[in-house]
Amino acid sequence: MTNIGDWLQLDLWEQPDGAAESPVILGSAPIGRHITTESGLLRGGAVAALVDCVGGLGAGLAALPGWVVSTNLTQRVGRLDAVGPLSLRSEVLRAGRNAVVSAVEVRDEGRHLALVADGILTSAILEFAGGAPTHDRPFRMVDSRVGADPGPQDLGIFPVDATTVGLELVPDLRNPWGILHGGASALLADLAAEHAVTSASGRPSATADLVVHYMAPGRVGPLIVGRAERIGSRPDGEVVRVRILDTGADDRLMCLAIATVRPQG
Repeated sequence: MTNIGDWLQLDLWEQPDGAAESPVILGSAPIGRHITTESGLLRGGAVAALVDCVGGLGAGLAALPGWVVSTNLTQRVGRLDAVGPLSLRSEVLRAGRNAVVSAVEVRDEGRHLALVADGILTSAILEFAGGAPTHDRPFRMVDSRVGADPGPQDLGIFPVDATTVGLELVPDLRNPWGILHGGASALLADLAAEHAVTSASGRPSATADLVVHYMAPGRVGPLIVGRAERIGSRPDGEVVRVRILDTGADDRLMCLAIATVRPQG
């Protein structure tokens, strides 16, 4: 088991002026089986987890002395076939009294920085007991590695039935305030949607576009589940709604996600 940033093998750093009110965060992540399907395509939810990590850090630094929690993530994927590594850039679009809006670009260094995905992350500013995390500025976190090619099972994600996947809410997947990390929720939504489409069609699939609405924090567990429902189809894939629930809190709705899942082969 590991935390979401280590599992993504994500390096993060702030552009040199660490005193900027609207910080720009850069990131780099390799491509391996941890963020790709069996057919080698990118998992949209893994890309969304990267967007949440990079965009959330920039939003948090812009919100000091408060800090942030994700409330909405919208991601459009241009292409799922990438060479890697992935290069990310987060810029704060607006920092208000109650919320921060960030734009995140994901590009493929192996394809001459071709655009892979665009993300918009909205974060709510909160005052947490114990204060915000303390970071040296400009922020830098590099060489965060857990070994070769971790997979979803290394985060404790497993199938429950044909339309449901589960995740154990362990300490490594909680943020400093005991809440399930937003990136882990996005990845769980991706895997639930992909699992439901693959179970129904018998064909491998990959999640592309993803919208996640964060409704309530996941604190109790120990089991968090993603329950998927196929609600329609269109030329670019199946449309799937996923509800992320905290089973230890009477199935409290944590997140509602809409995914576009593309069957393969």
